[in-house]
Amino acid sequence: MNLNKAADKILETDVLVVGGGMAGCPAAVKAREDGLKVTLIEKANTARSGSAGVGMDHYPVGLMDYMSPREFLANWDNIKRETDLVTDWADPTRCYRLYTHQLWSINELERIGVPMRWNDGELRPTPGHGTGTPLLRVHWLNVKPTLATAMRNRKVEVLERTMVIDLLTKNGAVVGATAINTRTGEFIVIKAKAIIIATGSLGRCYSPSTPTPWKYKFLYHYCPASMSGDGWAAAFRAGVEMVNMDYTDIGILISDELSISFGNLVMNEGILPKIFSWDGQELPIKGMPRPLEYAELEKAGRDPIYYSIEHLPDDFQKRVEVCMADERPVSLKMAQDRGFNPRSHRYVNMTNRPFLFRTPAGINTDGYFKSTVTGLYAIGDATNGGHSCVNAACGGLLVGNDIVDFVKKAEDTEIDKAQVEAQKEIALAPLYVKDGTEPMELECAIRYICDRYVGLFRSEGKLREGMRRLGTLKRVFIPKLMAKNPHYLMRCLEVRNILDMAEVHIEACMERKETRGDCLRLDYPVKAPSLDGKLQFQKFENGKLVSCMRKLTPLNIEIGG
Repeated sequence: MNLNKAADKILETDVLVVGGGMAGCPAAVKAREDGLKVTLIEKANTARSGSAGVGMDHYPVGLMDYMSPREFLANWDNIKRETDLVTDWADPTRCYRLYTHQLWSINELERIGVPMRWNDGELRPTPGHGTGTPLLRVHWLNVKPTLATAMRNRKVEVLERTMVIDLLTKNGAVVGATAINTRTGEFIVIKAKAIIIATGSLGRCYSPSTPTPWKYKFLYHYCPASMSGDGWAAAFRAGVEMVNMDYTDIGILISDELSISFGNLVMNEGILPKIFSWDGQELPIKGMPRPLEYAELEKAGRDPIYYSIEHLPDDFQKRVEVCMADERPVSLKMAQDRGFNPRSHRYVNMTNRPFLFRTPAGINTDGYFKSTVTGLYAIGDATNGGHSCVNAACGGLLVGNDIVDFVKKAEDTEIDKAQVEAQKEIALAPLYVKDGTEPMELECAIRYICDRYVGLFRSEGKLREGMRRLGTLKRVFIPKLMAKNPHYLMRCLEVRNILDMAEVHIEACMERKETRGDCLRLDYPVKAPSLDGKLQFQKFENGKLVSCMRKLTPLNIEIGG
């Protein structure tokens, strides 16, 4: 069907990768090496996009030999404690593949050009996080420019400053996507046989993790551009199944993160920080307090609590500076200018609160990162249990390697022009609104609702009021969103995604009528045994959001590589 009148540009590719971070770039490189035509779309600049854009100092990986599926299953509990894989929330077959391909992924990254060794040629695995989780110390000031160069050298077609609007589907399968150039306003249609979502997670429905004195703030612990839930929302609207959308990470961070990052307090090569109550008494807490433990400290009048690394040796203090130079050079300079001395300064703990989705929530995928919509894959923070740099990179490499078989068998499918025109109308509408609502005003309203009516300690009445207020925002203010130019149009599209996913989040919170892990219900304070081993799934069906609980898919004992 002729789409020339509906689109400013029409592209055709074998694989469309959405997101150019630590998951998307390796996936694009690997798929291109296998001979596929690959297009990557990124709303920023791939040289510095994603949460590793300014650098990375550690790569949490278990450096170990191959383990068979049966051995993996037998060691399930130990693996949960010793790795970043969320094995009790995510597909175990996918966890197994990530766990047993970590050394392979290190070798692949080195082959691509990413430096995994320090100047002396050594890998530097050390314990970290206070749990024994192996950390590979890396010196990644330029990891993203390196990956961007690797894509250019392999002739991956990269569309920068371009944002995906929605996915195009036919008969339960993806056939492409619509996008907008956020500098020129050019409306683009991309026809693809397979799509990989690698856009990160959702966090901007809550206020930033690090407090600042301004209302309109973007100071999140991870890259805010990759935390608007763009891939989640586009996949959800295309009919994909989401999982564990009631889950949030708990914000045990420090208020003065402009002086030192929280990671440098807990990733001390196995040496835990000391924790003190307000009156200087050391608390017998290992690592960080969990939500209920923190609530008990508040009841006892022991907060605020403070973290300290003043007891650590001199050589460690130097390594803290290296870590800060890799990840947060501006913060390091500000700390020096302000006269902060980590040897004597103590860092006050923030109020215990949710601050982002990162760990088990996201697009539901199987052991091969396939979603419930044919031809649609998700990797990194876009899929449940795929978080962290190691799982993002390893997952991207695995999918880039796997996807060639699917593409070779995929049939050529026509794109529905009516679907394209409908998505274009929705996307461009804010350009024609005068004297309307600024996107940041609406985003801050969404954050307030989630902070106030969801938060850490939840109950039915608060959740219902939050959903009612979100409904009002969607009904009244989405049509009033105003874009002065294509860059503001990107912000409008982000707010639409944030609002859609906030609704799914609150609905999921209402459906979980128990307290489990960090999902806390004041009106259901105990764990429901009937839900043991079950995950919560959400899906958009016939214009309605539906939820269900079902058992985790068992590990495939016959799985290959």
